[in-house]
Amino acid sequence: MGKNGNVTCSSVLHERFTFDDMLKFATEAWGPLGTRTVRMWAVYNERYFGGALKPVPLVITHTQPFGRLLAFCSYHPDGEGRTITVNVPKDHNRLLADNGTLLHEMIHQYLFERGEHAGHDGSPWRREIMRLNLALAGIEIWAGPSKLTRVNKKVVRINAPDSNGRPSLTQGEIERWPHATGIRLGQLGDSNTQQGVA
Repeated sequence: MGKNGNVTCSSVLHERFTFDDMLKFATEAWGPLGTRTVRMWAVYNERYFGGALKPVPLVITHTQPFGRLLAFCSYHPDGEGRTITVNVPKDHNRLLADNGTLLHEMIHQYLFERGEHAGHDGSPWRREIMRLNLALAGIEIWAGPSKLTRVNKKVVRINAPDSNGRPSLTQGEIERWPHATGIRLGQLGDSNTQQGVA
């Protein structure tokens, strides 16, 4: 809905964008890789999010902005402009983004859609990676909140241990989950790869 109560074009498209639209878009744009990737999105949506995620345009690009991004989820609360974008190098022989990257971006999507803070520095992100690490690898991890402390008279940022003193993943590891914890889910769109922990 627009600010004056009128239905806007983008709100109509947002309400009507279905899984079939998602699949058609990705297949038309990226062929079999697009099809397989959307199907993995559907599997992960059902398996790890209870089917709660709304279909979203999936974009496969040869290069990400800023030169360092592997993928990103863009989401605007008013429903205008929602995507998951993953990076696949030009030669297609070696995929940068993989199924773990897709799942990582789906966590962002899940948190955005629930109206929760979706950044790597927030407690909702930490909660979700702890939940999913246990579900995927059967291994409990601790992702503590970031805090400032003094080490050798310098103020440094660390992630707090849990109440029993178990150390947290570092902020860098929290940001790079699931890869940083050794979880490997296979090439982007490949449903035949056995998931595992390296």
